[in-house]
Amino acid sequence: MTEQEIIVSSETPLAGTLTVPESENNIHPAVLLIAGSGKVDRNGNAKQLEMNVYKDLANFLTKQGLMTLRYDKRGVGKSGGDYMKAGLSDFITDAGSLLSFLKNHPKVDSDRVFILGHSEGALIAPAVHQKVPASGLILLAGAAEPSIDLLPRQNEQAFEELNRLQGLKGWFIRKFNITDKSRKTNEKIFNKVAASDQPVMRVKGIKLNAKWLRETLEYNVVDYLQTVTCPVLAVTGEKDVQVPPEHARKIAESVQGEAEWHIIPNMNHILRQYEGEHTMLGILKEYQSIIDEPLDADLLKIIKHWVRRRSGN
Repeated sequence: MTEQEIIVSSETPLAGTLTVPESENNIHPAVLLIAGSGKVDRNGNAKQLEMNVYKDLANFLTKQGLMTLRYDKRGVGKSGGDYMKAGLSDFITDAGSLLSFLKNHPKVDSDRVFILGHSEGALIAPAVHQKVPASGLILLAGAAEPSIDLLPRQNEQAFEELNRLQGLKGWFIRKFNITDKSRKTNEKIFNKVAASDQPVMRVKGIKLNAKWLRETLEYNVVDYLQTVTCPVLAVTGEKDVQVPPEHARKIAESVQGEAEWHIIPNMNHILRQYEGEHTMLGILKEYQSIIDEPLDADLLKIIKHWVRRRSGN
């Protein structure tokens, strides 16, 4: 396997890594990897959490004989642009530009180019496919509902966990109605962002990427899933607390083409096994405790069989 640093022109220059399998074949099937939400780089790493999810996935796929392209989001790593001013539509546009680059690469079989999206990447992959058709979609830890329902549900999970806390901390939270106050604050933030057209806002002294939040709340992945006719693989972990695991089945039921879905026991949102308690409040600690663990073996086996059937490798 060889790695190549590339720059692709979108609305801003985007930096990425192209992996090429060492084989006798001059033309390869290929996969574009689209990352989840947040200021993560091409490897899946952020300031507080170095997961290397996309680097590991790229290396695994290249060993199966596929070229891969993973990239820094605009305003992240070596890519140009301003991350805080970017909206969901910008990330869709950027992914479309990168998919076009991959399909037109001289070493790529343009009839066998796939998208692998994780988390937010799984949400926007069908919209990217509508702009630039792919040969198939691999949707990991994705949702199948309007984001205006998904995001408040994630917040509500955290609020309910706050109310269940024991000891002095739990008493303090209930005594001073911390949960109700947090709900009202969240609602005010959502309403203020929705009423604005500013890309960046400050709310209670906190800088928000308002365009992203506004466009995410308006986005309904189901509208795009219902137009998908290419083969789809949807996989979610049983212990995913960020998206409902049963949405893997809903994704498969929403698309028009051939679809396969799996819920992997004990796999969490960052595609690793974790035997402990899964909570929204403890999510960062959970992820930090397993970042050195390998990606789930069953997940890799499922992806391997799926891509081999559709890539001809």
